[in-house]
Amino acid sequence: MKAAIVLNGESRLLELTEKYIVCADGGYRHLSGSVPDCIIGDMDSIGDVPGGIKTVRHNPEKNKTDGEISVEYVVEQGYKEINIYAALGGRPDHVMGNLALLKLAHNLGAKAVIRDSSATVYYAEGFFRLETNENDIISVIPFGGEALIEKAEGLYYPLEMLELTPHDARGISNIAKRKDITLKIAGGGVLVFHIPR
Repeated sequence: MKAAIVLNGESRLLELTEKYIVCADGGYRHLSGSVPDCIIGDMDSIGDVPGGIKTVRHNPEKNKTDGEISVEYVVEQGYKEINIYAALGGRPDHVMGNLALLKLAHNLGAKAVIRDSSATVYYAEGFFRLETNENDIISVIPFGGEALIEKAEGLYYPLEMLELTPHDARGISNIAKRKDITLKIAGGGVLVFHIPR
């Protein structure tokens, strides 16, 4: 079973198919026709909190974002697959924090994916496989330090034994050459951006 977390970033109105939906504070404004199971946060950006929906309220002076608290909450409810929406666009510092939610979920034993109309973003360690269409853009960016790509298949530009460091962009704007791509990540972790064409 998959859960959805809706953040407060930029997004069009969402019609979600997941059975369990959590809104991180103002993420509630992105829903169209869906009723969340829970709204989580300090409620500083939602405005009026709707009645009849479970809320988990946190002190505004907290050491975690509403997104972090939402990921932890969803994992505590037993969900191991999470789709995160409205994570991209808006303030760049918020986007960076939202990308870090993928690693947080990984550390908690869950698999999270950021889904947006323009891109899908994954966090990967070890072996990673992704279904693609030919000529889709695939960018591989180290996250949390250096990463070593031992082998890659299905990409136009080779990534074999490629060490990616946080200060270079050698993994950006690769091109899928078949219906799936694979990465063997021998060290570290990466963010994989899939941008359909």
